[in-house]
Amino acid sequence: MFVKNPEYFLAIVKERSISKAADRLYLSQPYLSQYLAKLEANLGVTLLDRSHTPLRLTAAGELFHAYLERQGYLDRQLESDLQQLQEKKRQQLHIGVSTWRGSTLLPDILPRFAAKYPDVQVVLHEAPVPQLGNLAASSVTDFCLMHTPGNLTDLSYELVMHERILLISHKDHPLVRGLDSPCSAPLPFGDLRQLEHERLMMLPEDWRLSRLLYNTFNVQNVEPVNILTTTNNTTAINLVAENMGFTFLPESGIHRTPYMDRLSFFTVGDPPLTCPMAVVYKKNSFLSPATRAFIALIKDFYRQFDRGSALSDP
Repeated sequence: MFVKNPEYFLAIVKERSISKAADRLYLSQPYLSQYLAKLEANLGVTLLDRSHTPLRLTAAGELFHAYLERQGYLDRQLESDLQQLQEKKRQQLHIGVSTWRGSTLLPDILPRFAAKYPDVQVVLHEAPVPQLGNLAASSVTDFCLMHTPGNLTDLSYELVMHERILLISHKDHPLVRGLDSPCSAPLPFGDLRQLEHERLMMLPEDWRLSRLLYNTFNVQNVEPVNILTTTNNTTAINLVAENMGFTFLPESGIHRTPYMDRLSFFTVGDPPLTCPMAVVYKKNSFLSPATRAFIALIKDFYRQFDRGSALSDP
């Protein structure tokens, strides 16, 4: 579908005013009003609710606006891809991921992807979890792998799995000594109040996983008094391996720790606590065949860890 001067409509939506959009575009207000009226007549729908100040999009307007935004992205992507072909540059796939998630996932995924798409250059954007959504929303990445975002204003996501959160301790800790509880078959921990005076290695309070865990503490009337905050899950599990306390980690990344023989693993709650993991990208964005292939590999790999939605963060 060809839309003449789509930037006019986009400016009206951004300014939420025909007069302000006209000033921004260096057009007269009557001319821009005529443009909008002709556009609505051609489409056969009303795009803006003029009974409100500032202007509001109608349902048809929301759909049309999303179409124009996606069309603009596709045009820019096509120009970039054609330019890369002309300059004989490799196609790039930008992936956002936390440092720990990347270190535990990519060794299993990247070799398979590279074998199928040898001409695609993967560019990693490793960032703290709270920043990943911003990378996707600003189109810095093609997609991010992260817990489902709380704000979906500019984002879409595809659920990958509900991942169990495991409590990890050293095998010689007095609370678990003598228990046979490997990662492959973790026992339920029981009463979390036993951990109130133990050292807990936790991610920052505003991170999604910590919010889920602190809610669990509240529900079970647990008030931890010895918390060591870290932004790196590797730091947490390394300290546990030295019998310095307990930590909570997503199940899927644990298999690459070198200290499995020192550690015991436990589920939390009944049913076991899980957290939703998703592929997140900018709303209405175009996902190339290579991007889709990488996402398919991620979903296939994580299928073994999907525990359903027994108890998860909403």
